[in-house]
Amino acid sequence: MTHALASLRRRSALGLMMGSALAPRAFGQNAAPAADTLALGRFHTDFVQAQAVPGRVLGENNSQPGVEGTPLSYNAKGDKAVTVVFRYPARWAMPKPHYVNSDQEFYILDGSVTFDDTTYGPGDYAYLPAGYQHKVMTSAAGCTMLNFYEGEHLAFYAETPAGMYISSKLIKKTETAKMAWAPLKDAASQSLGANPHGKLLRTDTATGESTWLVKVDADAKPAGLARAVATHAAVEEFFVLEGEVASPRGVMKTGAYVWRAPGQPRGPLGSKTGYTAIIRSKGGALNSILSETPAAVVWAANYAPHISDAARGFAMKGYDQTRKY
Repeated sequence: MTHALASLRRRSALGLMMGSALAPRAFGQNAAPAADTLALGRFHTDFVQAQAVPGRVLGENNSQPGVEGTPLSYNAKGDKAVTVVFRYPARWAMPKPHYVNSDQEFYILDGSVTFDDTTYGPGDYAYLPAGYQHKVMTSAAGCTMLNFYEGEHLAFYAETPAGMYISSKLIKKTETAKMAWAPLKDAASQSLGANPHGKLLRTDTATGESTWLVKVDADAKPAGLARAVATHAAVEEFFVLEGEVASPRGVMKTGAYVWRAPGQPRGPLGSKTGYTAIIRSKGGALNSILSETPAAVVWAANYAPHISDAARGFAMKGYDQTRKY
C-alpha cells in the first residue's frame, strides 16, 4: 500500500493535540514571529516548567487514547516536529498494529510502558525510526515519558511504505542506568557547572546532532561564583531531570524545559543541589562559544523567562507541584 493510500485510511493519531488548536495556542504559533526568536520553526523558550504547560487527554480517534499529552515546543507551520510529555494512566492499552511516519526519540521519566516485546522503565531510552511497526502497546502501572517526534507524527494502520523505515537509525532500548558516566573536560561542558559528566545516547554523524545525559555536582562554594556564558551554533534543547539549576532567568527545577535558539546565551549556570538533565542539539552540532570573561552566577533570580506572549498565560501562574514533571 502506498503512503498516499495509507493516509486515506489513517485516523488522526499520534499527531495528538499537535494537529488541534492546543499546541499553537499554548506556544503562540499563530502569533506574528517578529517579536520572538524562532529556531527550526519553534520559539526560543528559556524556560518553562513542564508542570505548568496545559495538556489534554487524547480521544478515541487517536492511536493512544486515554494518554495525556503536554506539548513543550512545536513546529506548527513547518515539519510538525514536537517535544511532548506523555502521561500514560495505569492499565492503559493500545492493541492496534500501526506505524508512525516520524522518527520518535524518548526517555522514560517514571513508571513503565511496553511496546510490543520491549518494556521500558525509568531511565530507559530509545530511538525508533519512522515506519517502525508496533503490534501492541500497554502500560500496567502508568508511565511518564519525555518524547521527541522529528516531524509529522501520524499513525497509519497499514504496512510501512517501502523505503520509509531506516533500520540503521534504530536504537531499540538503552538502559542508561547501566551506562558509566564519563567526565566532560571540554570548556563548553565545564560551563554547565561543577564536575560535569555525561552519557552519550545518540549521535547523527551526518548532521552532527546528538543527545546526552549530563550530571553536574553541587557547587561547593556558591558565594561569588562566576562561570562562562555559552552560545551555540545550533538549537540546544534542555530538560532538567533532577535537581535545581540557577540561571539569570530564574531557578530551573525538575521538569524545567528550554528550547534555546542559536546565538542565545546559556548561563552563567550554577547549582546548590547538583542536577541531571537531558540535552539535545538540533540543526547540527552545538559548536559552543564561551564568553571571554566569566559572569557572576545569580542564585535567586526572579522568574523572567524568554517565551512567547501566548505562553505567559500559563507559565507565569506557577505550576502543579504535585507533579514531579
